[in-house]
Amino acid sequence: MKKIRLFVIAVLALLSPFGLGSAAEAPMPLVRIAELEIHPSHLEAYKAELKAEIEASVQLEPGVLSLYAVAVKGQPTRIRIFEVYADDAAYRAHLETPHFKRYKVTTGEMIRSLVLVETDPILLGARPR
Repeated sequence: MKKIRLFVIAVLALLSPFGLGSAAEAPMPLVRIAELEIHPSHLEAYKAELKAEIEASVQLEPGVLSLYAVAVKGQPTRIRIFEVYADDAAYRAHLETPHFKRYKVTTGEMIRSLVLVETDPILLGARPR
């Protein structure tokens, strides 16, 4: 049992996109889920602004590990954004970027509701590209 546990820890350390140290040493990233409801008349404009913001964040900010936006099946105005940041400092830096501030100002009237869900990451896995 101990050998299996050590093997799992070693594999997680090697595959982890969050660091090369041991699994016990690697800090867990900050993960949030944003649940949005978009005004139907603004949906296409909102999606264009969201696309620009996500592309800039992933390209320009090393602390933004991933941003995924999806719509609830059959309900295109109900958007969910899965956000993964290296740590709290990376998230706070993201909030101060010009592209995020532009997104917030530009989309403010497009959004009916916004709920930010704080999470406690359990296990995050990704296939290397």
